[in-house]
Amino acid sequence: MSIDGTGWKAEKRTSGQFDKVFPELHVAGNTIYYVRQQPDATKNRQIWTMEMNIDGTGWKEVQRTNTPFDKQFPQFQVFGDMIYYTWNESDGKFRQIWTAEMNSDGTSWNAVKRTSTPFDKFEPQLQVVGDKTYFVWREFDGSHFQIWTAVMTRDGSVWEAAKRTSSPLDKHNPQFQVNGEKIHFTWHEADGPDWQKARYQIWTAEMNIDGTGWQATKRTTSPFDKYTPQLQLHGEKIYYVWEESDGKHRQIWTAVTNKDGTGWTSEKRTRSPYGKYDPQSQIVGNRVYYVWHEDHGPLNHLGGCGDNRIERRQNMADAKDGCVKRAKGPILPQEKKMF
Repeated sequence: MSIDGTGWKAEKRTSGQFDKVFPELHVAGNTIYYVRQQPDATKNRQIWTMEMNIDGTGWKEVQRTNTPFDKQFPQFQVFGDMIYYTWNESDGKFRQIWTAEMNSDGTSWNAVKRTSTPFDKFEPQLQVVGDKTYFVWREFDGSHFQIWTAVMTRDGSVWEAAKRTSSPLDKHNPQFQVNGEKIHFTWHEADGPDWQKARYQIWTAEMNIDGTGWQATKRTTSPFDKYTPQLQLHGEKIYYVWEESDGKHRQIWTAVTNKDGTGWTSEKRTRSPYGKYDPQSQIVGNRVYYVWHEDHGPLNHLGGCGDNRIERRQNMADAKDGCVKRAKGPILPQEKKMF
């Protein structure tokens, strides 16, 4: 559609018997690139890539993986004439971090398994800056989920990963942004070791791009769960958005800090008696634009999961019949509060 909101046009791009979920897109030049996950006949989810011209013509899609292991939540970035990817993939027992790259014309796909430890890893994110690719994910340590980061040379020849947290508290949904010589992070974290009693709070962190100087700060303390924080840097400020329970329904909250982490201020932005979930934001010029999905009554937008929904992107499978089937394998006790 046009940036003034007119000319909306939607078109069905896929067909077939398998669910296609969690598409991501990146516009680069005259091409729009996409990635998604899609189960195969054995119910293992595979990575697919798609592209089309910016005018909507020339749609192409290719299945990029076919191994008998489940893959989740691919992310990607177009950088120059290359496209870089990451996802988590089961090795038969545990979920590992994988990366891939290919030429922007769709040739020379190359995927590499980057981790092998006997602990589950989820929701990797990536950002390509210069000759480096930076990553963040959450990883189970046997008792709790911790924040891990990694840096890789853009050609994939050098991979260095580091565990950044170690407290006996679960951490979820890490997000990050590289800005100059700093990397800024956010996630939600339990405020107690017992997930059945804990509330999830917003945390932020920063470190130097060389991996030194890690500093993490707990930003909220109220006795209400907070989930899925996102961040955007603009000028000398960092802007945040998340969903937060008011005791009955999830509401949208925003916050802003100075880039050095000082001056945190937060504000509740919605109050209606409907749950609101998974907010996203983008800054353009002097305005911040937001989007989320919201319940429309006693039954939610998907038709019946309610405010205690289970369609959260924490450790789940594909949406179907109004709710979500869980991912293969057992759900850890620490995960259950999230659904």
